[in-house]
Amino acid sequence: MDSTPIERREIVRRLRDVIDPELGVNIVDLGLVYNILFGDGKVLVEYTVTTPGCPMRRYLQQQIEAAVDSIDGTAEVSTKVVWEPEWSVDMIKEEVTFFAHPPPMQD
Repeated sequence: MDSTPIERREIVRRLRDVIDPELGVNIVDLGLVYNILFGDGKVLVEYTVTTPGCPMRRYLQQQIEAAVDSIDGTAEVSTKVVWEPEWSVDMIKEEVTFFAHPPPMQD
């Protein structure tokens, strides 16, 4: 395993590749990522979803885990959905263009 130290900047860059399929915007710019804790090859991403009943919750978890796991030096990735503070549209970056990325194709 590569012993390269993990950097917050790289984690955030990879999380920007995780697109909310309902809004077509990455989860960082949507304000869904609340905290990133890391050290000794372990990464914990605390995030939320737009609504408590969001049907994309599991999908986003899988995408977050895959994105972070692809970083050299990552030994363990975990995620935690948090509900405080409650997400609102005010958390979206001002310059966001919705559906900058098309939603994934359904099989």
